[in-house]
Amino acid sequence: MTTVTVPTVGLRTSPTLKLMAIAAIVLLLQIPLLFVNAIRAERFRLQKEANATLSAERIEQIPAVQGHRMVERSLKYGVLVMALVFAAFFLFEILQGLRLHVVHYVLVGAAICLFYLALLALGEILAPPSAYIGAAGASTLMITLYSSAILRSRPRALVIGGLQVGVHTILFTILQMEKYALLAGTAALFAVLGTIMYLTRGIDWSQPALTAPPALPEPPAKA
Repeated sequence: MTTVTVPTVGLRTSPTLKLMAIAAIVLLLQIPLLFVNAIRAERFRLQKEANATLSAERIEQIPAVQGHRMVERSLKYGVLVMALVFAAFFLFEILQGLRLHVVHYVLVGAAICLFYLALLALGEILAPPSAYIGAAGASTLMITLYSSAILRSRPRALVIGGLQVGVHTILFTILQMEKYALLAGTAALFAVLGTIMYLTRGIDWSQPALTAPPALPEPPAKA
């Protein structure tokens, strides 16, 4: 496989600036999620019109309607899912000395957005649990394979894949919990934030740690 290298001589990016760029990407990627939610709302309306003769309780028992409800609730955690996955890539950057471009984050975020679209599409033909497993599996596999290339290591990619499996498992558990969903989500956030604080406790955020490597010297001219 041929790798195209973009010259970045003299580029200096501090971890703080990189964090700001990642936060901006997370916010930007909420736009496609809004489109997914708009599609969900329209198809949910059509589903209700097609079953107008049924009672509200019977409509809520239709598998496709249950799938729409799952998409609606899962979209509320879209920012959290993206933030957790992006945080893992960022930690690899600062702890392993890697350097990722913002385009890498955008493509990974796009794969996460496709999870919600796949969940909506599969939820109309499969039971909600099966639709969730299929959508999560496809998104996780895509990001894991891509991570193997951009992180230059299969073990690192497996860490990303394992993280996504954990995130999707926790999200699915929260979606099944009506009464304790907020409590479970808050506990998960405490655990994640504590882990990030522990791993980054020794980082000097004021230093330009993400610095491009120096340019290679030009070969001597032939006589």
